[in-house]
Amino acid sequence: MFQRAKRKFLDLPLAQKFVSIFAVLTLLSGALMIGALHLGLSVFEEKFYEKSLQELDFFVQRVDDDIQNIDTLTRSIAVDTNIQQQLNALADADPEKASYYYLLTAVRSLLLEKIYQDRQISSLQYTDLYGHTLTIGQDMPDPGASRLTALEMALNATPGGFAIMASNSGDYPYILCGRRILRSQDMSLKKLGTIVVALDVGNLLDGEIHSLSSKPSELYLYNGAQLVYHSGEEAAATLPLSDSTQGYQITTLGGKKYFVCWLTSSLTGLRLCSVFDYHEIYGQINTARNALIFGECAILVLFAWVLLHMARLVTKPIHTLSEAVQTVDQQEGNFAAARAMLPADPAADEIGTLTREFDSMLGKIDTLIHENYEKQILLQETRYKMLQAQINPHFLYNTLGTLNWLVKAGNREDACKMIVSLGDILRAALSPRQNSTAAADVQLANSYIAIQQLRYKSRAHFTLTSSGELEQWYLPHFTLQPLVENAIHYGVEDSDEVCEIHVTAQADGGALTLIVHNTGAPIATERLAEIRTFTVKPQGHGIGLKNIYERLSMLYENFVFDFDSDESGTTVKIVLRQEELKTQTTHTNE
Repeated sequence: MFQRAKRKFLDLPLAQKFVSIFAVLTLLSGALMIGALHLGLSVFEEKFYEKSLQELDFFVQRVDDDIQNIDTLTRSIAVDTNIQQQLNALADADPEKASYYYLLTAVRSLLLEKIYQDRQISSLQYTDLYGHTLTIGQDMPDPGASRLTALEMALNATPGGFAIMASNSGDYPYILCGRRILRSQDMSLKKLGTIVVALDVGNLLDGEIHSLSSKPSELYLYNGAQLVYHSGEEAAATLPLSDSTQGYQITTLGGKKYFVCWLTSSLTGLRLCSVFDYHEIYGQINTARNALIFGECAILVLFAWVLLHMARLVTKPIHTLSEAVQTVDQQEGNFAAARAMLPADPAADEIGTLTREFDSMLGKIDTLIHENYEKQILLQETRYKMLQAQINPHFLYNTLGTLNWLVKAGNREDACKMIVSLGDILRAALSPRQNSTAAADVQLANSYIAIQQLRYKSRAHFTLTSSGELEQWYLPHFTLQPLVENAIHYGVEDSDEVCEIHVTAQADGGALTLIVHNTGAPIATERLAEIRTFTVKPQGHGIGLKNIYERLSMLYENFVFDFDSDESGTTVKIVLRQEELKTQTTHTNE
């Protein structure tokens, strides 16, 4: 199925191909943009949740801190020596006598002194063994008998401990904190009374909401499933929250969407919830997403229409050129008819350049066929084989393999260097020019050395030195590089020792000296003789010494090409002279 679809696409006219490709790319880019928008929305949702959770944690900490302060205060009251003595005397006194109330007044002064030591508590209520209450500080809000009874039951469950009870309805946004005072002097733990403190969480939360950077629409405080406090004018029904201690969800209340975030206090079990209007948070994002989708569709239709008309303008010259090519093929080399189909004055763009080049090529081919057909064909085959030999597949495979490991190892810097160097070599290998300057050839060898240095690491040490005006000298493409490749092959791969490879290019006066030297075992005498007479075959797919010598012969009348090997290593030396340069050949092949 894929092959049939691919074949149908390839059979489409160019204009329809352009439109199809553009449509696919536009749809893909639109899908990526929408996907990125959704991803950004989810990230924004998480960040917004984290921010809301931090603010809720701040509120919960404030409430917990106040409750802990109350716990600390009531504990200090319960164990205070003076208060214990006074309450013991009060417990032993007759409540029907005036002395009892005198003692109760003394208790009041002691409790008042304790409140002044802690500025966080504004009022406190003490209840004696007979139900008499004593309020210290500011007016104590009346929690009602039912709430006091519930608190008393909680204290009975925790003798001598600290009990907390939140309101069961929103009309009383207080948290009651109580502690039973027990006789500790004689360790009898006899009951001496009860202390109750009311924490106004409504006033506390109302005062802190204004410090929020993003104020919620409403703030809710729950004790289990019971609502204790809400900041809005009218509380909604119980929020549909999960049993987790913290989290967020998008829910619908009264036909309207809300973003709800909650956090449960580990100290009191109270759950604080912030409720945000969903459309206030995501409204602009949803509008932008819808506008993006609509704009993408409109751009797709508009660009498809424009591209179709522009593609026809672009493909018409290609169609004409294609018909001219078919004419050459169908009419057995009727170059005159094909050239007559081409426009007399093609445009200056790439297609126009291709048309002019095709017209010029037809003329040149016609001339070659009639004047020098066999000679030119032979020359083209020679050039083609030379270009084929310039790229060593083994080197390319090894380089790509090394590049693969560099990328897997996360060595991005060396991988980038290797890619740049490989690009330089491939660019030079695929260049139609046969000759280049000595400076360019040195740079090409430097790129090759950079790749091999990354491959062989500590097994080889390369040095490349150049001096003089190398730009003034001409060399065949790939003169130094195959010499360095041979030095690596014989000096590194055939040896267990660290190989030193030195490359020198020196332009001095009217002479250019190129030297490639590598350390290692000397070459056998018989093989050295074969190399000097160019009777040895090059290994692999590289450029042999004979190929370098013959290409140098096309540029220079005479030159030195020396090959030597001894205990110090192997050296290739080339000496060129300016006066031996064939200037006509150089200029025609640049």
